[in-house]
Amino acid sequence: MSAREPLEASPRHHRDTHQEGHHGGHPSFPIHELLGPLPHSSHYRHQRGNENDHRSLLITNPFEQPSHHAVGSIEQMRTHEAPRERDAARERDAARERQLAQTEGRIEHHLRHNAHDFSPVYRELDSLNHRDGANIDRDLQHINHTMHERGFLRGQELIRDDRTHANGWGVVADDKQNKEHEGHRNGTMVSTSHAPQESAELHRHYSHMHHRRGHYDGWHQSVEGGGGGHGGFDGQAVGGHVPPGARRDLIEQALRLAGVPATPQNIDAINTIVTRESGWNPNITNHWDSNARAGTPSTGLMQTVQGTFDRYALHGMNNNIHDPLSNLVAGIRYIRARYGADGVERIASRPGGY
Repeated sequence: MSAREPLEASPRHHRDTHQEGHHGGHPSFPIHELLGPLPHSSHYRHQRGNENDHRSLLITNPFEQPSHHAVGSIEQMRTHEAPRERDAARERDAARERQLAQTEGRIEHHLRHNAHDFSPVYRELDSLNHRDGANIDRDLQHINHTMHERGFLRGQELIRDDRTHANGWGVVADDKQNKEHEGHRNGTMVSTSHAPQESAELHRHYSHMHHRRGHYDGWHQSVEGGGGGHGGFDGQAVGGHVPPGARRDLIEQALRLAGVPATPQNIDAINTIVTRESGWNPNITNHWDSNARAGTPSTGLMQTVQGTFDRYALHGMNNNIHDPLSNLVAGIRYIRARYGADGVERIASRPGGY
């Protein structure tokens, strides 16, 4: 054969070229020239080790319609998956019920030994909320129902107190002095896990107030300033209304702080509004009206919602919505901002809320 004659490519030459190209990272020709056209579905047997060690790789045309056998396999797989999912859901529900029952048992144990200290109860609720916060409202309803059936929390109810960034807890009690509305009674807060400290400004404002029975400090009249803070039970919160003799001094102080003249007309107007809204109970919370249904219940002497209180309360008087003076000032400032200088008289002269 002459050196000038072209060499014919042999099969071995193709293999060698393919291997050289493969190891060099650049195949000399497309892979389909080696394998030829692929059938719609085929097995490529790849030899490893020795002749007795074979593994099969299934190569499937992506444009090929799945066979009836494949479709049947998919449906069968889905059929098997559905019972497994249902079983897993049932197991999760059963685990939640066991956890809730255990929590209720521990709460009952705490209340049996000390019905006036709710701190251990709040810790149990914290733990429950940490495990499954999405269902905490439903769990609270179940816990209250269970405790009532077992003779605990008579006339009381555990609630969620969301006035802080972290979830807080509280206990509200029925107050027979509060008026009922279509079968609903406003609850009185008697315990809370929210326990702010009295500011120097608020203490100074109260120190100037006196009434016929002596000095009046409304901070301690509120559940958060008294025994109801830190989970304790404040028995005075139920029916613990502001004494009639202290009301005029309280109104006058609140009007001055809110920048509204303390005229006899304004004093009478505020007395009318507070009597109508809360009956002078600083710890009262409305759990049935539209605000409550929206998740922002009205509370305190002026029945303000938390957002209104936060916006219109004065510095140093913004950390206890149940404090009588703080709530009065925030409510009066809100009325003035919304209804003008004569707003308190206008609100007092008409029925309903503001």
